[in-house]
Amino acid sequence: MKKFIAVSLLVGVMGIAGDGLPEGAKLTAPHTYSYTDAQGKKWVYRQTPFGLSKYSADDAGPAAEPKDKNPAVATDLGDTVRFERKTPFGSNVWTKKKTELTSEEKALVAPESSEKK
Repeated sequence: MKKFIAVSLLVGVMGIAGDGLPEGAKLTAPHTYSYTDAQGKKWVYRQTPFGLSKYSADDAGPAAEPKDKNPAVATDLGDTVRFERKTPFGSNVWTKKKTELTSEEKALVAPESSEKK
């Protein structure tokens, strides 16, 4: 029984048996195929560890850049800066010397220092 399960899993992951790809599907990237049906609609098939996934080529566009919905808040403490960002698990707080700030951290500190003038 264990051999049957192991072989079944191996065959499913490798896509050896019944992969479900239509005839004429073209390999475009590793484990990714494109296909145009009789109505002219373009489809993308992707082999995943869970089986074959099919979706419209219109939905397969590049992923949008994630925007930081919860940016860190900077507090100037003189020679150091205190940063705080709210997360689902509570607040993430860290401090850094002003000489060690990254460009992103400097951008958070800059608007605050211009408001104080």
